[in-house]
Amino acid sequence: MNRYMTGRYVAVDWAEAVRLAQLDGTAVGDIKCQQDIELLHRTDWWAIWSDGRLTTAIGLPEDLCPEGLSVDAIALIDEVWMGGAIAPQCGWALLAKVERIVACERVGVSCGEETSASQEKLTLQFNDNQEGTLYRCYVRKSNDYECDIVTALSD
Repeated sequence: MNRYMTGRYVAVDWAEAVRLAQLDGTAVGDIKCQQDIELLHRTDWWAIWSDGRLTTAIGLPEDLCPEGLSVDAIALIDEVWMGGAIAPQCGWALLAKVERIVACERVGVSCGEETSASQEKLTLQFNDNQEGTLYRCYVRKSNDYECDIVTALSD
């Protein structure tokens, strides 16, 4: 399949890409096309592709709904996506490979007047049966939060 990307939307056919480009003001010549790509998983809000790219799901046909990720991978991606991050430090492709969270251990907490931060060590099993470790980092401010998943904690 082909993936067409405008400034805000994604489509799998050219006519829809042109229509969406008109909506967000993208010039037709600026529509990006990736050929021979596979949609791995789609939720109501986001879609992840075989090249590890995460996009919005807005613009994709309703009947195009593969479910190739584990429940734990979806939960981790949701946390980062809903936290407003452009991408996690570890990359979307690595999160997509998570089969399950084996263990979660809090390794750091700090609290201030208006913000708090916490860090968790995640022991993971990936879909190739390898185990690995990633760290989930939250920063909470009033009613908002940011979440990042990193390969190592900084000092």
